[in-house]
Amino acid sequence: MILNPVIVGAVIVQSIISKSSKIAGAVASYMLTTGIMVWGLSVYSAGNIITFFGIPLSKEAFLIACLVWYIFDTKAFVAAKQQAGQDSNASDNTPANVQEG
Repeated sequence: MILNPVIVGAVIVQSIISKSSKIAGAVASYMLTTGIMVWGLSVYSAGNIITFFGIPLSKEAFLIACLVWYIFDTKAFVAAKQQAGQDSNASDNTPANVQEG
């Protein structure tokens, strides 16, 4: 099995981005998923197939896999936004920011 080096590189870059910002990492993951979907559709339109660990995928199965990946991307983005909101609320309640009545 040969992995596409561009995809492997994109996954590594997305992982590095996620280390610095979960939200930016989630956005990068959407971009990666979209790029893989566009690449895959071009493979299928050229009359070729994509295999996943040696198992040939139909175009429909590939699109379902992309849809599932988008769902995971969305869950990661929502979790990152919620974490950012909690971090923001926690910093707003620090003693320096609390006003006495």
